[in-house]
Amino acid sequence: MLRVASGLKRDHQGAVSLLALLGDLMVRVLCLLLAMMLSSTCSALEIQRVAACSGVVLRLRGDFRDGDYARFKSQFRKTDVVIGLDLSSAGGDFEEGMQIASLAHEKKLSVYVAEECNSVCAFIFFAATKRYLAQDSRIGVHSISNGREIEDLSSMRLTLKLARLSAKLGVSKSAIGKLVTTRPSNITYLDAADLSGLDTSVGNPFHYQRPEKSSRAAEEQQQSCSG
Repeated sequence: MLRVASGLKRDHQGAVSLLALLGDLMVRVLCLLLAMMLSSTCSALEIQRVAACSGVVLRLRGDFRDGDYARFKSQFRKTDVVIGLDLSSAGGDFEEGMQIASLAHEKKLSVYVAEECNSVCAFIFFAATKRYLAQDSRIGVHSISNGREIEDLSSMRLTLKLARLSAKLGVSKSAIGKLVTTRPSNITYLDAADLSGLDTSVGNPFHYQRPEKSSRAAEEQQQSCSG
């Protein structure tokens, strides 16, 4: 009886250990799947080509991540001419956003901010040849932090360089002042006076060929393209 009891005890302990191992393995698998899901939903900027009367508008939505500049640049290898950006973003990777801003400036693109354009997205707006805003859209700025979200000496120097570059693009002193003095963890929105030096207009300048609202809107858009 003692031997049987001991055997049962060992079997029970083995089963408990196996269940614990399986439970731990299942938790790890679930964590891995969750991480994969999160990375796939947050890693890529949404880039959509929208046909307009005089060319193609790139509709950008989401935060800038590693690799987005390469995806953005590839849009210009196609035959249709890209004339502008329809942009809404909370910011994201500084280097990726700055490269997109540089290419937008080089291509002399017009930029329309449909909702909000914050952080490095604001610099894409600054770098555009022509700038447009929706009635309720906002441009938000702040100083730069390092990869650990800390404002150190190196990031302060980078903020200063960004301020000087903004001045060359015609950004007002008041807007640059808000950029420099706002901590990286905060956001300051620019007002009409801040944007006055950039010759900013209100309204969407792009006449899309395929409006989504109604057939009447489609007829009006068709007339605007032909006229």
